[in-house]
Amino acid sequence: MQRSVIVVDDDEDTVRLFSEFLEEKGIKVVGTGYDGVTAIKLYKEKKPDVVLIDMMMPNGSGFYAIKKIQEINSKAKIIAVSGDSSYSTEEKLEKLSIPLIQKPFNMEQILSVINA
Repeated sequence: MQRSVIVVDDDEDTVRLFSEFLEEKGIKVVGTGYDGVTAIKLYKEKKPDVVLIDMMMPNGSGFYAIKKIQEINSKAKIIAVSGDSSYSTEEKLEKLSIPLIQKPFNMEQILSVINA
């Protein structure tokens, strides 16, 4: 079965790059957004298999969106993508059991995490 994903990042080029790559690999991108509030709205509407989300965004950070999405579905599969490699960010994500993929990212690594 084809997996569905929403891609949320405040950088439009990153969203476009992720979306094109995932579609080429047979993963359906059912929604894209550029801030945390939109991520929550998209999750409610689309109910994707996976959420790819940036941590530092305007109008609701990635952490804010993750918290709200986990309130909707505690088993939601979320993958954090961030250029922030600070220990506190990694520690917070670890407590939430959310994998972190560092920017600049390796697309094959992202595929393996989505398909895990």
